[in-house]
Amino acid sequence: MQNAALYSSNFDLAAVAEALRDIFGDKSVSLYEEGTYAKVKTGSWLGKSEYGFRSMTSRTEPEKFGEMQNGMYHFFAQIPAEKPKVHEKLLIKLQTLNMVIGIESDKAFSHAFQEQIYAMARKLDAIVLMGTRSMMDGEGRLLLDLDGRSEVDDFTVTAHTSFLHEEKPPSAEALLRKERSELLLREQGVPVNVHLPAIEEEEETTIRSLEEIARRAVALCVSAVKGESDAAGEEAGETRGLIERIIGQYEADDFFTERERFYLEESSPERGTIATFSWGYESYWVMLWALGFVERLDRPDQVCDVGRAVSILQGYDSFESFVRAARLRSKQEIMDEADLIYRYDWACVDARINNRQAPAGLDAGVVYERHRSLNWLIGYMGQEWDHVTTDT
Repeated sequence: MQNAALYSSNFDLAAVAEALRDIFGDKSVSLYEEGTYAKVKTGSWLGKSEYGFRSMTSRTEPEKFGEMQNGMYHFFAQIPAEKPKVHEKLLIKLQTLNMVIGIESDKAFSHAFQEQIYAMARKLDAIVLMGTRSMMDGEGRLLLDLDGRSEVDDFTVTAHTSFLHEEKPPSAEALLRKERSELLLREQGVPVNVHLPAIEEEEETTIRSLEEIARRAVALCVSAVKGESDAAGEEAGETRGLIERIIGQYEADDFFTERERFYLEESSPERGTIATFSWGYESYWVMLWALGFVERLDRPDQVCDVGRAVSILQGYDSFESFVRAARLRSKQEIMDEADLIYRYDWACVDARINNRQAPAGLDAGVVYERHRSLNWLIGYMGQEWDHVTTDT
């Protein structure tokens, strides 16, 4: 089976149907499943071919699409590209996506059919993943392959009008925040990318509520406790009993995301899954800081004090008493940290892409978890916990 995929900022399924009919002809195209699947038959009685076009958009399947988009971004971000400018623009394009169209056939794609795929890309303002190795533009030119090669020196990134808004310069307050962050990084010997923009304006940002953060803190702590127990090889029944007692004490049954709930019910999780949830202590630490239980977020060069983190929650006999003791930090404090970690994370991602160690002794895992947590706190792109991205 051969496959390809079109990635577009458009999310109009009618535009897909129109493009298919323009390129292959009305009689060759059949639509199913409310336009999300199309079957295309080409050729004559001497030799016929059939192709399937499966569309998913940010509107038809928002959660699944968000996971795909996030995975695509991070996959391509790690490729050591020969042409950084093209690489950067490709990553920007991936952030604007609204649609993916998977294309499959039992036969090898002919040259003529590949040209038709590129014609569709031009109509839908899409880029094309041909096979599993090569991302192409609508002209069939290589933008990036898994070896970091590119055939172009530049390309134009466009987005759907839903991404457009009136451009205005960042406020003096946002620029000062950016300057403070950059000064601190320079003092620590951390590389600075002066082209990274200032983060969101305070007036346009809504910080999560105290109770919402407290619920997230409990969920993260419980999930991390299970991760720690699983990693230590504790007996599954004993771990389940412990988790059930904690959930009952804090009346936390509905605090968990879908992924967390699935993990808490797993008796034999995979090692990678265990590690992912064990890292949750770092995110829990950020929530404790936001709630005033931790005085400051130190430089992200070592893991948090897990014992102290767990003892803070243990010090309260109910969720209600935990919330009463909390004091939500100011919007300015939270946004200052969000801006700073954004720049720390760029330095770590840049090092990883270029096969270097994280700079100045930073712990890239701690940086990532902190970035994710602070993005959630400031409501970055309206994303919920399971789908929070850490764009740099």
